Amino acid sequence: MKKISVIEAKIESISPLYIGDDEGNVLIDNENNMAYLPATSIAGAFRAYLNSIGEEVDHLFGETEDSQMSKIYISDCHGKVQGFERRDGVSIDGETGANKHGSKIQRLYLSEGIEFHLKFKIHMESEEDNNLKIMIYKALNGLNKSFIRFGGHKSSGLGIFKVKSAEEMEYDFNDLENLKKYLKREPVDKKDIMTEVNKEYNTIDYVEFTLKGELTTPLIIKSPRSFDPDEADDTSLKTNSGKYLIPGSSFKGVLRSRVETISNYFGILDKAQELFGQVEREDKDNILSRIFVKEAEIDNTEYSKTVTYNRIKLDKFTSGVKYGSLMEDEPVKGSTGFHILYRKTGDKAFDDFAIGIISLALRDLGTENLGLGGNANIGRGRFKGSSMTIKNGAERIHIDFENKRIDNEEVLSTYIAAVKKLSGEVIDNG
Repeated sequence: MKKISVIEAKIESISPLYIGDDEGNVLIDNENNMAYLPATSIAGAFRAYLNSIGEEVDHLFGETEDSQMSKIYISDCHGKVQGFERRDGVSIDGETGANKHGSKIQRLYLSEGIEFHLKFKIHMESEEDNNLKIMIYKALNGLNKSFIRFGGHKSSGLGIFKVKSAEEMEYDFNDLENLKKYLKREPVDKKDIMTEVNKEYNTIDYVEFTLKGELTTPLIIKSPRSFDPDEADDTSLKTNSGKYLIPGSSFKGVLRSRVETISNYFGILDKAQELFGQVEREDKDNILSRIFVKEAEIDNTEYSKTVTYNRIKLDKFTSGVKYGSLMEDEPVKGSTGFHILYRKTGDKAFDDFAIGIISLALRDLGTENLGLGGNANIGRGRFKGSSMTIKNGAERIHIDFENKRIDNEEVLSTYIAAVKKLSGEVIDNG
């Protein structure tokens, strides 16, 4: 048997996207206003994901050491740019948790809504090679569930896509007409494979946390300054479509800070650092983050009118008012939700610890004990949770904050106890 299967999928970005060059510039074709998604990025992301769920990826992508050729060919992709988003940020010192002096940065991202057409060409020699197609189905499934992300800053909520459609063509070279069509690059009958892509393959090695609720005090995450004289000095960040936003980097920073605070109290800070990754140092290796978040949109329809606050700045030494320092800011209130994925290690003791400590940190956020965004010291950015769900395979834990009820509480207690086992301390679940 000699066949070539061509799988085509239309995908759309549902978060900002950053794919840059060596100098940190976004990769785009300025002449045609097209974004560029390299085949190497697609292949690398798919291979890493399939390997993590136990697939024999060398059979599909090849192996240098065994001189095994790749059986798949992936095309570069281009998509029309829908706009740009510019955001301010600071670099955080991993040791102290404080921002580095002079480290303010401004990044440019591609706005959501970019469509790419993925194309995979698989060479099949025998019936056993049909499994190669199933690997691509599983990878597209992982992409649709945000387990696979493209570009930079993936763990902070960027590079998330949804699969809009997927089709497959198969050229059988034992059929002369099929062979002619392939050589002439003519299509054969297309088969819709979205049913295959959307199957539950039971190979997902992630734990999913969802926390829903509302902001009980105004939140401000500053957007880049505009030149509009009628606009407040500081306004909350918005998407290009005008929706208020809590960026993944801000939320992940708050989550990391609380997880590390809890871990440090129990003397296991190094375990928390393994969750969020760390930059290579002389005494430690590079570790990739196992925590992936999404950006959280704020529904402020019940607070349709924003309130502008007049504020002054105080001198740090005299506590007096700085002359000419009157300023305005425009925060936002509303309902929102947070989504977190934890990529499991396979070590049950460590994975149970991770689920437990993330749950504790989210509990603190949902009970208004953490501040999001700027001006937390004056009560800004407090969030009150209404519900939290933890999904670990077929296992479900649901926490109802409003009615103070926990479904599957015994299982949650085992995860909290896993933190205790690593620390040797007793934790109060209340």
